[in-house]
Amino acid sequence: MRGLIDTMDVGARNATNELAAALTQMAKEEIKGKREPGEKAQAGKPPKNRTGNLRRSIKSFKYREGFATYRAVVGPTMIYARAVEEGGDAAPPSWRGTSAMKGFPYMLPAWKKFKKSGIMEEIIAKNMMGI
Repeated sequence: MRGLIDTMDVGARNATNELAAALTQMAKEEIKGKREPGEKAQAGKPPKNRTGNLRRSIKSFKYREGFATYRAVVGPTMIYARAVEEGGDAAPPSWRGTSAMKGFPYMLPAWKKFKKSGIMEEIIAKNMMGI
């Protein structure tokens, strides 16, 4: 019985780690191309890469809540990340009255693609098979 319990817990942890890594990668891939100096960003679309700081800041934080219960939070750590994603009230004063108020979403599109892709089911099945 102990072996089954350990297997379930390890499978859940591995699935969480793999899911977090997959979503992190998808979010980073939303920030495409290079924005040249003077080029205007297109509000409502994901940002283009300027310095790479925002993309590099997208990380996952994983923790255990109990038996076979693991959680992961995926997101950016840059101070301006929320303003870029959401615009609106999160935007700096310099964006007021501009199209930048719509934001430049990259996390939400990544999450939608992640859910639609079927990768969650694949990863969970792979890590929990045989239990």
